[in-house]
Amino acid sequence: MKRVAVYYRVSTDKQDLRSQRTAVERWLANCSPPPEQVILFKDEGRSGYDRRRPAYRELMDCVARGRIDAVIVYRLDRFSRSASDAIRTLLELDECGVGFISVTQPILNLGNENPFRRTMLAAFAEIAEIERDTIVARVKAGLEAARKRGVVLGRPKKVTAKHLQRARTLRASGMSYQRIANKINLSKGKVFSMLN
Repeated sequence: MKRVAVYYRVSTDKQDLRSQRTAVERWLANCSPPPEQVILFKDEGRSGYDRRRPAYRELMDCVARGRIDAVIVYRLDRFSRSASDAIRTLLELDECGVGFISVTQPILNLGNENPFRRTMLAAFAEIAEIERDTIVARVKAGLEAARKRGVVLGRPKKVTAKHLQRARTLRASGMSYQRIANKINLSKGKVFSMLN
């Protein structure tokens, strides 16, 4: 590891980075040979769920540009609080040839010297695929349930003079916007905007 990035994060302004810094510096001091370059990235007062954290984005940009050989963190949850996001990020690091080291969780270390690296990455990839499949299944089930409830999906249909006339007649008879929408096959919002 010639060029390493150290990433620190705390969620609130009341926390400080001291304990993370102490553990990471101790780990770096025991590296043999020591890294030639250490670049620090810090996000303070930022949630680990937020992928738009400034230092995190800058770090991932350096990864994509090939400027880093390994990312070092105190714990995985400092890098990401979402398990699925952490897995995707670890796979992304691997695709870029960048190692990952958690100084307090050596089982997660994905440096080139880890004999279980391929096994762990394969497991992470499988978990990510299962998650993608689950999300797709949920979306399909949600769309089907919406269709069964009579929700009009997809791009709104063009409103014609015939639609407008029928909607006015139905509304004059006391019908609700939702029932009118179901009758003339338009969204409730479209019917409401047409008649008001």
